[in-house]
Amino acid sequence: MTQTKNKKRRGQALVESALVMLVFLATIIGIMDFAQILFVHQSLVERVRSSIRWGAVRSFDAPSIQNMVLYNNNTAPQGVSPAAFLGLTAANVQVARADADTEMDRLTVSIVNYDYHFFSPWISHAFQNNLAVVESLPFEYKP
Repeated sequence: MTQTKNKKRRGQALVESALVMLVFLATIIGIMDFAQILFVHQSLVERVRSSIRWGAVRSFDAPSIQNMVLYNNNTAPQGVSPAAFLGLTAANVQVARADADTEMDRLTVSIVNYDYHFFSPWISHAFQNNLAVVESLPFEYKP
C-alpha cells in the first residue's frame, strides 16, 4: 500500500517540476530578449549620436555620415560585402539637413525599419519595430 502512494507522489513531483521549469525557462528567455532589445537600441542610439557629432563639425557630406553610422569610418571598407554595424544597411540610415545656411541649420540622422532578431520565437513574431532612432543637432561647420 505504501509503495503505490510513493509512486503516485513521484509522478506528481515530476509533473510539478516540468511545469515550474517551463515557466522558469520562458521567463529567462523573455528577460534575455528584453535585455537584447535594450542593448541593441542603446548601441544604435550611441552610433547615431557619435556620427551626428562627427558630421556637425565638418562640411555636409551625407554619404560620409551614413558610412560613419554603418562602419564607424567615413569611407566604406574595401572588399567583398563589408559587414555593417548590427546588420544595418544603407537603406536603414537616413541623413538630412534642414534650413541650410540659416540660423536654424540642423543635421538629422535616423535609423529606420531596423529588424530586431530575438532568442524566443514568441516575441519575434509579435514585435514590430516602427520606432526610428532619430537624433538632431545644430550644424556647426561654418567655412
